[in-house]
Amino acid sequence: MTMTKTTTANSTPTRPIRVPLDLWDEFGDVSKQLGSNRTALILEFMRWMARRPGSKLPKRPDVPPAASSA
Repeated sequence: MTMTKTTTANSTPTRPIRVPLDLWDEFGDVSKQLGSNRTALILEFMRWMARRPGSKLPKRPDVPPAASSA
């Protein structure tokens, strides 16, 4: 399969979004804290917002990111 810059290995097209760098970094830290990654959490949230059957709101960390890095 030939991949373009807008297609990943599993044929999911990329969707560029604008996110402030500090929020992106913080979200990455939270994702790792939860044992996940940004993509998985964003997709989980989107499924929940779209009311897909069986979807659940993603878990939030017990400790805010700023407090966990102190």
